[in-house]
Amino acid sequence: MKKRAELITKISLLKQKIDQCLDDRDREGFIQLSYELKVCQRYLGTLMNNNENSLIERVEQNRDKFFHL
Repeated sequence: MKKRAELITKISLLKQKIDQCLDDRDREGFIQLSYELKVCQRYLGTLMNNNENSLIERVEQNRDKFFHL
């Protein structure tokens, strides 16, 4: 959970820096920060998918423990 929050914060800061590069017409900075942003977004997506899948798997494994019918 902490890792996701850190990534979301980093993504937000990168977007601000990218906007600044656009304002300053800094093409090289824009390209570098855009690449870093894509990497962070993909990593965040991977974390979200893995956490969601592991939660579903844990619920399915423990289904009998939750429902005593």
